Amino acid sequence: MKRRLISAALIFALVLVLPGIGTRANPGDSGNEEEAEEDSDTDALEQKRKDTLKQIESIKSDISTVENQIKDLKQNKSNLQAYISKLDKEVNTLASQIKNLQTQIKSSEAQISDKKDEIEASTAELAKAEEEMDEQYSMMKKRIQYMYENGGQSWFELLLESESFPDLVNRIEYASEMTGYDRDMMQQLKEARDVVEEQKNALEQEKQELEDAKKDLQTMLSKVQEQQTAINKAMAAKTQEIADYQSQINTAAGQQDAYEDQLDEQEKLLAQVENQIAAAAAAKAAADDGDGGSSGFMWPCPASHRITSGFGNRTAPVKGASTYHKGIDIGASSGSAIVAASSGRVTTATYSSSAGNYVVISHGGGISTVYMHASALYVSEEIPYQRVIR
Repeated sequence: MKRRLISAALIFALVLVLPGIGTRANPGDSGNEEEAEEDSDTDALEQKRKDTLKQIESIKSDISTVENQIKDLKQNKSNLQAYISKLDKEVNTLASQIKNLQTQIKSSEAQISDKKDEIEASTAELAKAEEEMDEQYSMMKKRIQYMYENGGQSWFELLLESESFPDLVNRIEYASEMTGYDRDMMQQLKEARDVVEEQKNALEQEKQELEDAKKDLQTMLSKVQEQQTAINKAMAAKTQEIADYQSQINTAAGQQDAYEDQLDEQEKLLAQVENQIAAAAAAKAAADDGDGGSSGFMWPCPASHRITSGFGNRTAPVKGASTYHKGIDIGASSGSAIVAASSGRVTTATYSSSAGNYVVISHGGGISTVYMHASALYVSEEIPYQRVIR
């Protein structure tokens, strides 16, 4: 007989739908009513499936929106962190400048202190020179006063009073020497005082220059400290902004978790609805009794006999999956053929998010098989299939 391929798949799920007890009534009004009721139930399930899919898409859209918000918030936070890092480097540079300026100011203060000591020493030296000059001047005034009070002697009087010529010469030389001495001493003292005064003035000038330099350094220090204060305030403000962004990120992450929980619930609901739809389709196929009845079953996957999950209780393979397996899973390579376990009629050939591509075949006698997770569909509904030959 001609071999029939339903699809290629990695996993095969076989579901047997057993007939109910009793004899099926002949078609009639009650049968039509039951059929209409079944169709109504199926339509309700399909509508519920569509509504659930719509809700899932809405939640996914919300999750995407929140993810974008979190991405933007994290980017803004990263930008602020980079800006704060830049400010921190500027603060470190300013701190180094402040330390250098403070060192220079301290050095200037030490130099000013030294100049003050030198000025005090020069002031004392100048005072001493002026005192010596005043003393010499006082002595010279006394000699002049003495000479004045004793009368100014003329050269003629000196000649008459002298006992001899040498005595006269001595008297004249003495008077000349006294006058020259006083004049020379006054000149020397004046020059010494001038030197000391110049030194003092130079020291005062140096001291003033140092004080001006110190003032400039203090002005620079004040400006740098103001810059440092401004940057520290900016860093504090930006740090608060980062905290605000982090708070928004946490809130958005909480919203994302809530949306993902809702999505998980909706996906569970969708799987439940699609299982109900598949079960209803299988039940309907069983009620229609197929074409020609059942004549035994064959293995549906010639390429593999490896069962990866058996029928009955099991550990859920993924989050949200059932712990009671209503079929068997057969592991095979992608593209392996899936064949009908027995001849019958295709009643369902469609796709769902939980079962993937799946096919339901009615074999008659209230028995149907379901083939899930196919990689592609090569059959359509209402097509009869004979028993497949391997």
